Amino acid sequence: MQEDIWMRGTCIDMCPFRERRMREQQHRLHPLEMVAGTEKNKRPKADPKATIKEYSRPAAGKAEASPADLRPAEVLLTTVEYLVNRILTRPDWPFVKLYNFVFDRLRSVRQDMVIQRLTGKDAVQILQWITKFHIYAGYRLCTEAPSSYDSKINADHAQECIKRLLVFYRTCEDLEHPCRPEFESLYLLYNLGSFEAARHTVNLPKHIRCQPCVQLAIAICRAFWEGNFIRLWRLASQCTYIQSCALHRHVIDIRWRALCILNTAYSSKNLTFPIPVLTRWLMFDSEEDTIEFCHMCGLDAGPNGVKFVKGCLQNGLPKIHASHSVSLVDKKLEEEGISSVADVIMGFTIDR
Repeated sequence: MQEDIWMRGTCIDMCPFRERRMREQQHRLHPLEMVAGTEKNKRPKADPKATIKEYSRPAAGKAEASPADLRPAEVLLTTVEYLVNRILTRPDWPFVKLYNFVFDRLRSVRQDMVIQRLTGKDAVQILQWITKFHIYAGYRLCTEAPSSYDSKINADHAQECIKRLLVFYRTCEDLEHPCRPEFESLYLLYNLGSFEAARHTVNLPKHIRCQPCVQLAIAICRAFWEGNFIRLWRLASQCTYIQSCALHRHVIDIRWRALCILNTAYSSKNLTFPIPVLTRWLMFDSEEDTIEFCHMCGLDAGPNGVKFVKGCLQNGLPKIHASHSVSLVDKKLEEEGISSVADVIMGFTIDR
């Protein structure tokens, strides 16, 4: 009965005609949406095959959306495929600019889904792709300046998408969800250290919980709580590329916790801890990175080693900017045969 009540979209284009015409008149087209050759015209023309509906913030007194302004599930699916395959893969644009454009248009896709109360396989597929987009972008753009990329906003949207996706898995149990174990593992890794995420995973149906990728995420979570960072890194080496992207946002915290443990265990005026060993134990890509991290944490470190001193880490984790990791993440691109962002977001689940 519910299916007959909610509004269903009738727009067959990625952008409704009314919005496309209005944005063309108001000079609000994005360069990626303009007809080639008209970009420098006084009024650039909108390309009907490239213009995509913008996100529109709900406001009091704003007219309700009409069916002609809403895209049905199959059009939303096509829109996401276009954004991933045709936009995110463009080599002639900086990825951060592509991200900002795609971020807004995917937000509009989710808005159309909410208004129409879409569920089912298409809705699940769309959310799976959008979730991976945010997790991937979180890693890819982790070194960007805050003026061009907001990691907090991206993480918030990743959480919204994956939590909504997990709800769909639970409420649409009559449908098969072959990718569910992968996204259950991503949820736990993305929320490493969260009691809520751990409780959710423990209460999963046994046939989901016992899948290898979920078991791997559980083992990593257990190692984190136990403070066994050596085992955590060893397990992390078994993660897929996208799982590693999800785990990466916790790397600084994991290294800090490991450093605190080592600082307590090896604190001595006469002891210098070897940098090569620390580099391996903290999974840094180079000894220089290890030394820099120790300096930022307030430790005396150099090529000859680091001196651990009890009490010097009591002020808490300092503000440390994230960096890419070859050993934890990047090397898996080649291992898994990933050649583009489209492979990451829309590729098949790798059985682990």
